Amino acid sequence: MPRQPSNCRGCGCQLSTIQRIRGICDNPECRRKDVNFQQQQRRQAALQIIRDQIPASWRTSTSVAFLPRNTNRLVPLSETRIEALRQHLEQIITEARALPAPAFEVVKETSATTNGVDAKQSALPVLDAACGLCGGHCCATGGNSAWLEPNTIRRLQWQRLPVADTRIIEHYLGFVPEVGYENSCIYHAENGCCLPRTMRSNVCNQYLCKGLSEVVQGLEDGDGRCVAATVIGVAPISIALVDALGILETHKPAGKN
Repeated sequence: MPRQPSNCRGCGCQLSTIQRIRGICDNPECRRKDVNFQQQQRRQAALQIIRDQIPASWRTSTSVAFLPRNTNRLVPLSETRIEALRQHLEQIITEARALPAPAFEVVKETSATTNGVDAKQSALPVLDAACGLCGGHCCATGGNSAWLEPNTIRRLQWQRLPVADTRIIEHYLGFVPEVGYENSCIYHAENGCCLPRTMRSNVCNQYLCKGLSEVVQGLEDGDGRCVAATVIGVAPISIALVDALGILETHKPAGKN
């Protein structure tokens, strides 16, 4: 059994017998800072599991990017959710009609983080492939509104000839799947987002998670290849060798059917 620390790893104070089990004192600041320590511990544990399992031909020196994993189950879409989307569409279309006409054909929509990935990098085909490995973990924030807003509707008005409000609503409702992921975006189905990219919100089109930024960084740091792994806790769910164009090979983690 490893020897328990006698001092707090946060502030260095002397620990009581109970505190030594955790390795930190009861100071809230030490506990707050310890979150990062625990995350790094889990990451290192997962990294070791992944490196122990990847094929030798992938080279163990290849960078590893950690992706989240959607764990929600597929269920039939309820009428309650569809009606909530309809009401949201009615509201944002009414608000869009009331917006003043922009001076130029540029509409300011809500932006989202790209976690450091620039515009050129965001066009890499591998990012779509990596999103497929994850299965849409970030889509859970979409709810019944899919991040659609008045300025999304206004943007579409510049791209199409004018149509009736009811036509816009029915057009959006027409893309709602019969079966989607529970506790996720109403357009989130088994094969991804059911909305055409041009109809999605700017948030959905722009957002890139930290895992995708790790994929880009891994490709640039290595020989143009990177291992992308979806992880829950410290357990890898899927492992793939990728390059800038997409998935080269996949490997099934031990114990996964």
